[in-house]
Amino acid sequence: MTELGPSPLAQGDDMLSVSAARNAIAQLLAQRPPITETETVPLSQALSRVLAADLISPIDVPAHDNSAMDGYAFAGASMAASGPSSLEVIGTVYAGTPWRDPVPGGRCVRIMTGAVMPEGCDTVVPHELCRADGGRVSFDAGVLKPGENRRARGEDLPLGRAALPAGRRLRPADLGLIASLGFVDVTVLRRLRVALFSTGDELRTPGEALEPGCIYDSNR
Repeated sequence: MTELGPSPLAQGDDMLSVSAARNAIAQLLAQRPPITETETVPLSQALSRVLAADLISPIDVPAHDNSAMDGYAFAGASMAASGPSSLEVIGTVYAGTPWRDPVPGGRCVRIMTGAVMPEGCDTVVPHELCRADGGRVSFDAGVLKPGENRRARGEDLPLGRAALPAGRRLRPADLGLIASLGFVDVTVLRRLRVALFSTGDELRTPGEALEPGCIYDSNR
């Protein structure tokens, strides 16, 4: 983005054509250096501002291997080669409370979407594909493959990678992304300084006396 200073776009009393005005503006843009001054603003005030530098992710997204859906987490090697698989359910894992112990082969834990995958688990079978019977759960062969329904740590955005590039005009979705990375403010280019003016001998500022043939300036 650049900023225009004062410049005569017309000479004398001659009218300036639209194409000539465009050419004059283009020449001014080519002569003026881009804005480099920056400021740091709260995230809530950053909408439509222009990012001053690449926004580098300070964390992995997701931050850990986690379940992509509600279901049962277990080691994929525990699935039967043919026929239904049957697993012993040894507990429940919620999104905010990681499971602390390894899950042995042949066993599983009920898991919620977004919950950390316990040690020893690499696969999640969705609830709708299971049959629960007391302390066991079973599912048919061929309904899923080992490793399915697990999101790996950093697969969306690894730590140290640019989440957003410099020069990006920030949109609502961008602000959500920035917030999800833990930022409370963001460094942006300062705003353009813009001058507005109206021309015409018939124009009067609101509040002034309106003489015959004159109108109030509403454009500015």
